[in-house]
Amino acid sequence: MNDENGPDRRGLAIGYVPGVQPDKWLTRWRERNPGVPITARRMGDPLAGLVPVPGASGVDVVFLREAEDAPRAAPTGLLRIPLYTETMAVLAPRDHELGAYNTLSAADLAGERWLDPVDVISASPDEVSAAVDLVAAGAGLLVLPQPYARSLSRRDIVERPLEGVPATRMGVAWSSRREGDVVIDEFVGIVRGRTAATSRNAGDAPREKLTARQKTAAKARARGGQARGGLSRGEPPRGRRQEPRGKGRSARGR
Repeated sequence: MNDENGPDRRGLAIGYVPGVQPDKWLTRWRERNPGVPITARRMGDPLAGLVPVPGASGVDVVFLREAEDAPRAAPTGLLRIPLYTETMAVLAPRDHELGAYNTLSAADLAGERWLDPVDVISASPDEVSAAVDLVAAGAGLLVLPQPYARSLSRRDIVERPLEGVPATRMGVAWSSRREGDVVIDEFVGIVRGRTAATSRNAGDAPREKLTARQKTAAKARARGGQARGGLSRGEPPRGRRQEPRGKGRSARGR
């Protein structure tokens, strides 16, 4: 099923940057929506593959990395939800003494030799890997998001959480032209922790969205009903005692 405004029932394609582990979200999706296949692949530049229409070649939703202090408003052409701030880590050669610590601050590493910073938001995986090669060779220390560092699975380096340095944030994004796509809405809801009890099935039609004028009119109607003494069903009028059951007008006339 694939209509002009609805979801592409052939499946949902997810893109993600290094350091993201989407398995738990994919598992929940398959449990709740077995009729809509889902796939995921790691991408160096996730936005490059984002598609504006269902069924096009590319990915429908991406997990992307951004600066922690990046504006929460989505860039033009995107719908985006910030998710969580990543822990940062310092990387050193395997035999470096920082491996004896559980966590470190920038002040603890004063006097250490550092590599030029790598911007993991814009750098390709190959560029990051080349910088980590220099760390393993003893050329200097490097800061990366801890999930990214651990995804490298390098045995020749050691990484420890580092406090007091600029952090990165993970977010989920999709094309603004896909606004209202119920499949994407369902997946984003799963990522944000929506439970099966509150989850809308991906095959359901989207609820009609009211305009600002319609919302204002609805509120005015509600206020008018209250002003006329409108009551909820079963509520006795104020100022009057509710008669006990079985004692109607005939009972009072006796």
